[in-house]
Amino acid sequence: MKICILACSVFEPELEKVLDDIKSKNLFTADIEVTYLHFGLHTNLDKLEQEVTSALDKLTLEYDKVIVLYGSKCHYRFFEFLQKYNNIITIKPANCLEAIIGDKVVESYVEGKDIYLTSGWIEKFDELNKFSNAVDNYDRLNQFGMYENAIIGDTGVIKITDDMIFDLYEKIQVPVEVEPVDINIFENLIIDAIQRAIDKE
Repeated sequence: MKICILACSVFEPELEKVLDDIKSKNLFTADIEVTYLHFGLHTNLDKLEQEVTSALDKLTLEYDKVIVLYGSKCHYRFFEFLQKYNNIITIKPANCLEAIIGDKVVESYVEGKDIYLTSGWIEKFDELNKFSNAVDNYDRLNQFGMYENAIIGDTGVIKITDDMIFDLYEKIQVPVEVEPVDINIFENLIIDAIQRAIDKE
């Protein structure tokens, strides 16, 4: 069985680690490959929809199942434009933050004081601004300025240094904290998605 994971590149640090672990444990015999789309697509919803559907048009013909690592908070019409595909598997979390960090993110929506970021956000933050039609510095500061803290969910897949924290603070002008996150939250999500893909063969 051939399975492809279609993912925003923000998932790359954690996803590569998780897939390596899954392979080393011999959990599945299926052939699992990954196609990443540019993180900067989130700055233009029309481009995001176009790139996701274009990729799925191709991948759903090439693979038995395609696991889609995007959620309802990535695009307000996300599940609407996915309806035409029969052999895809979606995830319950509404975005990368919920998928990797878990319930802490969902709880943070209530108070609205903190914003969580993943390792991928830290590594690929500048891609948002290099992408066509990306936000400018003023918009970026407004976007993050509503929060009291930015919290990096540290899954341990990359070394988060003081320089990285300071660099992020310079860009968003919000105090940056680091909290450990159990990568098993995301690994269990991926294992479940792969198992559902196999079960629905």
